Amino acid sequence: MWNMETTNSGRAEAPVAVVGRGGTLTAGLLRRLLPGPVVEFTPCQAALYEGDCRAVVVENFDPAAGRTLSGCAVARWALSQRSGVTVVGLDDPEGQRCAGAMPGAVYAYSDGRPQADLTAKNVRLRGERLEFEAFTTRGELMRVRVPANGRPRLYDHLAALAGALALGVPLGDAVARLNG
Repeated sequence: MWNMETTNSGRAEAPVAVVGRGGTLTAGLLRRLLPGPVVEFTPCQAALYEGDCRAVVVENFDPAAGRTLSGCAVARWALSQRSGVTVVGLDDPEGQRCAGAMPGAVYAYSDGRPQADLTAKNVRLRGERLEFEAFTTRGELMRVRVPANGRPRLYDHLAALAGALALGVPLGDAVARLNG
């Protein structure tokens, strides 16, 4: 399913898991932003995975019935038990419930919600570019300019950026890699 990379000590490094539908822009962007392996799981694969992860990036949600977590959120929750941090979007009610239910560290992203650790502000399409300001709760602010490629994907870029920040990549470095 994925190739383990080894650290300088020769030990295998735990991957960053992106849980969604697979073949996503988020995982591809994370591979540019982070050292080490990035793997993609469907919710079912996430529930069956027995290893540890450096982080779990929640990419999308299936609708939940009522005020409970969906089966997808439960699978992500199970994987988050063996992860250092769970990265989740707050612009979806399921994401808000998932963030509230996580027992461990959560790093949240949003398109405008001030309670998120990373927020997109002043989002615009300019020609073939998606532009937004990435604002963190630590007061950092940087302009992100990425190709829209016919399908601007704000949430993929936010999820990848949040995953990198949650794992200690400085905002300036992450934005430079995205903009590059």
